[in-house]
Amino acid sequence: VGGGLELALAADLRVAGENAKLGLPETSLAIVPGAGGTQRLPRLIGTARAKELIYTGRTLDSRLALDYGILQHVVPAGEALGKSTEIALQIVKN
Repeated sequence: VGGGLELALAADLRVAGENAKLGLPETSLAIVPGAGGTQRLPRLIGTARAKELIYTGRTLDSRLALDYGILQHVVPAGEALGKSTEIALQIVKN
């Protein structure tokens, strides 16, 4: 929350801890997200779900974000870097 989701949406793969919260809360303050979140989110999760999140400013927990397809992996709190490194090492082998 607070720019983190927009940064994550620019990534090819997304890993988050189970305690993560994701959303575009600036829309509830009538501020348009400035890093492309309103364009990238619909491409990732579909127009209807994206509109709901953008219009309401609702925040998702990591499990729901995984269900929506925003995240590829949810891991225990504090283990996101380890999982990300594991994935990176798999990619390097290719």
